[in-house]
Amino acid sequence: MLNILIKETDLFFRTGLQYFLVDFFSRNFKHHLHFNYVFTADSVSMADIVVLSLCNGEMLTCFPEFKYRKKGIVIGLVDDAFRFQAMSSCFQDIIFISRNASLDQVSETLFIAWLKMQLPGYSWNKNTCLNCQHRVLSPQQVRIMVSFYRGLSVMQIADALRISDKTVFTHKYILMQKFDLRSDYELIALLNRLVAKNSHPNVFRDYLEKYFSEESDAETSVRQACGGETASGEESQSVR
Repeated sequence: MLNILIKETDLFFRTGLQYFLVDFFSRNFKHHLHFNYVFTADSVSMADIVVLSLCNGEMLTCFPEFKYRKKGIVIGLVDDAFRFQAMSSCFQDIIFISRNASLDQVSETLFIAWLKMQLPGYSWNKNTCLNCQHRVLSPQQVRIMVSFYRGLSVMQIADALRISDKTVFTHKYILMQKFDLRSDYELIALLNRLVAKNSHPNVFRDYLEKYFSEESDAETSVRQACGGETASGEESQSVR
C-alpha cells in the first residue's frame, strides 16, 4: 500500500490526478494506493509520494512540514516548469511537472523517478534548515503586502503607512524580484498561499489577523459611541 499525499485546492484537477495515479501504479507496479489531502508534518512523514500544487514564487518560501519527510518522491505541479528550479533545501530533489503536460509525459517522468527510488542503495540527501535558502519578507514588506492583500491602492497604502508612494512602489518591486513574480495576479496568488501556510509563527498571517482584530475593535468602539449618543439624545427628548 502506497501513501499518496496531494496538496491541491482544485477539486476537479485533484480527482483527475487521483484516477491517473491509481491507474498508473496498478498497471505498472501492481500497487494499491491510499490518498491523503491534509498537508501536515505527520502526513508528510508517512507519504511515499507528495504532490504539491505550487504557484509562482511559492517554491522560494519555507515548507516546515518537510522537516519530517522520511522517504519518497516530491512532485511540484506548476504552470510553467521552466520557471522553477529546485533550491538547496529539505526537498532539493523535487520533480516539477507542468499542469499542461500530456499524460505520456507525466507517466514517463513518474516512471523514471519511481524506478530510481527502488534501486539498491538509493538515498536522498536531506539537508537541515540551516542550509535552506528560502526567502522572507522584511517587516516593512509585510506591512505593505498586507495592505495590497486587503485591496488598497499604492496611494492608499502610502497614506496609511505615512510613507511616499515611491517607497511603496520600490518595496513592491523588490519583493516581486525576490520571488520572481511577473504580475499583480502572481503576487496576490503568492500572498494567498502565505496566509494559508501552517508555519508558526506565520508573520504575514499574524500581522493580517492583528490588523483585522484592531479594525474590528475600532468599529465596535465607534458603534458603542454612536449608540451612547443616540441613547443620550432620546433621553434628552423624553425629559423635554
